[in-house]
Amino acid sequence: MYPDAGVICTQYTCNLEISVKDNKPYIIYETYEEFLYFTDQNSGYQKRSFHVSHLYDLKSYSAELLVPGRIGYLKIPVTDFQVNDFESNHIFYDDSKELNFTFQTIGKGYKTVIKNRYEIKDAHFLPKFSLSPHLDYVNFTFKVKIGKGVQIGLDSFQTQFLKWKPDTLVKGKYTTYSWKGSSDKFLKYETDAPNRNYFSPQLHVRVKSYLQGKDTIPVMGNLNDLYKWNCHFVQQTTEDAARFKTMSDSIVGDANSNKEKAARIYEWVQKNIRYIALEYGDDGFIPAKASTVYKERYGDCKGMSNLLFKLLRSQGLEAYLVWIGTRDIPYSYDKLVSNSVSNHMITALKMEGKWLFLDGTASNLPFGMPSPFIQEKQGMIDLGDCSGFVLETVPKVSADENYTYDSCFATLDGRTLKGSGIAQFHGFKKMVFADKLNERNYRSIFAQCRNFVMKGNNRFILDTVWLENLDDRNLPLNIHYKFHIPDYALLVDKEYYVNLNLDRPDIPNKIELKRNMPIAYRFAGKDINVLCFEVPQNYKTDSLPSSVMYDKSGFYFENNYQSKGRQIWRRQVYQTNQLVLKPEEFKEHNALVDYMIKNYSNLITLHP
Repeated sequence: MYPDAGVICTQYTCNLEISVKDNKPYIIYETYEEFLYFTDQNSGYQKRSFHVSHLYDLKSYSAELLVPGRIGYLKIPVTDFQVNDFESNHIFYDDSKELNFTFQTIGKGYKTVIKNRYEIKDAHFLPKFSLSPHLDYVNFTFKVKIGKGVQIGLDSFQTQFLKWKPDTLVKGKYTTYSWKGSSDKFLKYETDAPNRNYFSPQLHVRVKSYLQGKDTIPVMGNLNDLYKWNCHFVQQTTEDAARFKTMSDSIVGDANSNKEKAARIYEWVQKNIRYIALEYGDDGFIPAKASTVYKERYGDCKGMSNLLFKLLRSQGLEAYLVWIGTRDIPYSYDKLVSNSVSNHMITALKMEGKWLFLDGTASNLPFGMPSPFIQEKQGMIDLGDCSGFVLETVPKVSADENYTYDSCFATLDGRTLKGSGIAQFHGFKKMVFADKLNERNYRSIFAQCRNFVMKGNNRFILDTVWLENLDDRNLPLNIHYKFHIPDYALLVDKEYYVNLNLDRPDIPNKIELKRNMPIAYRFAGKDINVLCFEVPQNYKTDSLPSSVMYDKSGFYFENNYQSKGRQIWRRQVYQTNQLVLKPEEFKEHNALVDYMIKNYSNLITLHP
């Protein structure tokens, strides 16, 4: 049945029971999984864990290794469980722990069985039923048992890949919804792919409301319920913006325009507040007081956004708090009523009729640009005091705002190419440089600049470098440099052969066409490289390579040559517009790479 599989899930069961007990939702969640292994290469499945937090109370758990014997299996229970802090890439963080354990060895024909049972303490945090697109499921069962007085909502995603059968059973005070079926693996693991939730078959369960006596208590019936629930966290640390006026006055100084005031406040938060994503309990959802963040000089995304919000408000600016999800999360508020939509908080600023999305955690961003990981994400903007909200989508930053402009002058000294130039970095391109620069000593700066301005080949030697505007977020970064490349030119019978395509290291890699998952990029960008090459004395060239342009399906490349007296000018532009490259676009991408490689092989001939 599964001739190419290394492992399959023979049984996966999730049971969710929701009832009302002592006038509150009482929620039990159980899972059972059984894996069967067809090879001896199973190290990726040996280390496993259970999730634990104040929201998910782990009532019981077990793990067993089943070793095939002469008759049946020998069961070896796991007895060593270690508690560790849970590490997450998400920015919202609470007191989560991991109960880690290890199957010492998993051989061919072995099975692993894992069971757990939780009591969920808050009806806003129901788990989703989800299957991996990278695994075969022989049998799976999802069950939701609902007690009298509980109303639920069901939202499904990517379920077209499932072979399943839904069923409903009403018995006494309970209604049980169940889904049984199987699922074949339809995707392979690939690097640089979007988060698996973009592809995983999923079923989201939410409690819309429950009866408390004769009263109906709303939970997650609609977006307004979600907004009010989010708001009740914000209201717990509210402060009057007027108390921050003296602070903000000292920051804005002599700024005259609202834009300049906002820019100075944003930069002050970036420079002076350290981002630390470490919260416990409900503090993972409650923003720290702005005054506390100001005093202690650190905060998580919520605390930093709250301080930025108050400082801007104290200057009479239209600032608002925003709940938003990063690009790792595929959901949007208009498609899913759930706290799963957001894992981040930022500040929105309404200025000159436009929304600006300011992320205090991005310490090297220019004012007015959103952080790369919230582009095209929908935010829920709190209009203040739980009076209402609006949904706005953060725009994608165009390639024209994220670009490098590298202009250099070069000539030959024998076979050695020598040159000098200025590389200018704008938008996210500058942010990437600043983010990667962990130390501000000359050795670190020199090494990083070499990587960013490298030309020709790996013989490239950076002789001198100095920087301008590294610490001014709102100005482009200028890198001044001098370099030489030994043995760059080929000399044959008094004729020099020189390749003026010095940016060859920037040619992207081709993509395997058998790849079945998209590729996610941080941002769209553009690279412009201009070279002025001075022909050596007593030499000349009779012809130049033809100028070319490639502009298809969002892929752009141009390479132009021009002769001006004793100088040869070469201008190259390479632009990427996509945040996600889909499999159906791989062929066009590879055609562009082939085109660039062929074009970059052109040489000029210099003869006496």
